[in-house]
Amino acid sequence: MFTCMILLKQVLVKFNSHQLFSVILPLILSAFISLSLLSSCSENKIEPPKIDITSSDSIPSQESFNNTVTFSDSGKVKAILIAGRIRVFSKFNYTLIDSGAKVDFYKNGLYSSVLTGKRGKIYDNTKDVEVYDDVKLVSQDGATLTTNKLYWVNKTQRIKSDEFVHIVTKTEDIQGYGFEADQNLKNYVIYKVSGQVQK
Repeated sequence: MFTCMILLKQVLVKFNSHQLFSVILPLILSAFISLSLLSSCSENKIEPPKIDITSSDSIPSQESFNNTVTFSDSGKVKAILIAGRIRVFSKFNYTLIDSGAKVDFYKNGLYSSVLTGKRGKIYDNTKDVEVYDDVKLVSQDGATLTTNKLYWVNKTQRIKSDEFVHIVTKTEDIQGYGFEADQNLKNYVIYKVSGQVQK
């Protein structure tokens, strides 16, 4: 940079003012500006923005919206799932449900209860269903179970939870931790009862 300034001073001495302003000065200024830009570019390297590439494990193999899935065995409907969004992860043999989940359960071909929650998971090998967040199960006779997490076992058609549960039937209001029942809430066990009221 200092060398450029000395050369510029020597060139200015040799030319008269008219020549300087009309021809030489614009050339010298453009050369000086170009050199300044080139030297500043070499000091500050411009890097392209870094892109956060998501792991292929977090990308579903299938994704669908506003779904209805029927679970059946030997031609008999066991359950019908309705979900806002379903994402299938074939590599891990599970399916994630979000944007609301509703499962209608059937016993011997007859409607027995409805399960709702905000999100869930289906284990593809067993077809078991886990539902989370604001879970509510209402049986055909009006018995209601509320909890934060509920697991439905496809093979036995039973439900269970290790979370806090609250069951309200025509005859009692019971609360506790840990629970197992048939899917229509007729026969249930709460492992650690924390409150019970007979009606």
